[in-house]
Amino acid sequence: MTLDYLSPALARVHPDWETVLRRHECTRVLVDIDKALSAAAQDGKALYPPREQIFHALTFGSPRDVRVVILGQDPYHGEGEAMGLSFSVPDGVRVPPSLRNIYKELAADLGIGPANSGDLTPWARQGVLLLNSVFSVEADRAGSHGKLGWQTVSDALIDAVNEENPGCVFLLWGNWAQGKAERIDTSRHTIFSSAHPSPLAAHRGFFGNHHFSQANAWLAARGRGTVDWSLTATASLFG
Repeated sequence: MTLDYLSPALARVHPDWETVLRRHECTRVLVDIDKALSAAAQDGKALYPPREQIFHALTFGSPRDVRVVILGQDPYHGEGEAMGLSFSVPDGVRVPPSLRNIYKELAADLGIGPANSGDLTPWARQGVLLLNSVFSVEADRAGSHGKLGWQTVSDALIDAVNEENPGCVFLLWGNWAQGKAERIDTSRHTIFSSAHPSPLAAHRGFFGNHHFSQANAWLAARGRGTVDWSLTATASLFG
């Protein structure tokens, strides 16, 4: 598979995720996506996240290491916001509304106060796969890359977790994420679903979902430890 635009991102992923991305069902799609992104960049369009961070969620461990999957939609489309982790923004960037609502639910559920940073890397280091359904976006055009073929790629990644992981929690917030539920074997994994945390939907069932405590209870009952959701954790499952 020869890629131009995506090669810096692919070079950073865990070898087991690279194997998934190089499987037949992803190869043709990624080549087509690469051509589209290369052409857009050559036309001077600003694309997010930075191309080396497109697969950032896949750099922290293998499909077997995942303990929780949090599915987002597509990356933030403002300058400097997207970093390749769903719902996360780099330290120093203003916390977006959906993430502020996630922090509100976290406080209500576990008594954890809002973090000063929107960088969710401490979760990723503990086996939380912060995966978007679509991996790129054009500046100021939410959903603009929704038809490039990224859904085939995110489906393959979810399938890899479903097939290779001993048991994890899928947090499916909103319709985009819930559309992936049929791919998940609930005899080994579990699904917690609710409304999306965006300001337009959070009051329709996201607030009060207790997903963070429920995820930890499910993991602990199966000997997989718990996630420190406080965003102060420095420990990593992956060394």
